[in-house]
Amino acid sequence: MKHLLAKIVLIAMIASLASLSIASADGLKELKIKTSASSSSAKDKIESITILLKGVEESNLNLDDKILTVMYNPELMSPDMLVYTINNLGFKAEIQEDEKAKDKDKKS
Repeated sequence: MKHLLAKIVLIAMIASLASLSIASADGLKELKIKTSASSSSAKDKIESITILLKGVEESNLNLDDKILTVMYNPELMSPDMLVYTINNLGFKAEIQEDEKAKDKDKKS
């Protein structure tokens, strides 16, 4: 129960930061995250929480392939934070390999 409450407080804090900044559409990136979600309630939970995160403009989970597609501002949100949030909701989450490769190419 304490862990659940701590997660809810963490998510609420992150969500409150979302109101402090509005991202412009020009700087948005698309990220695809493989999840373990398999039900409509899981879809609703993941989408409704991730859309509240600072810098996230769109969040759409396709239950057929379990891929969450997120449009986000990389100056305000990181892929690791998105994965962390989904994991804390109780689902497995992993950035798609092609997304990891794109990120490495940009750093090189």
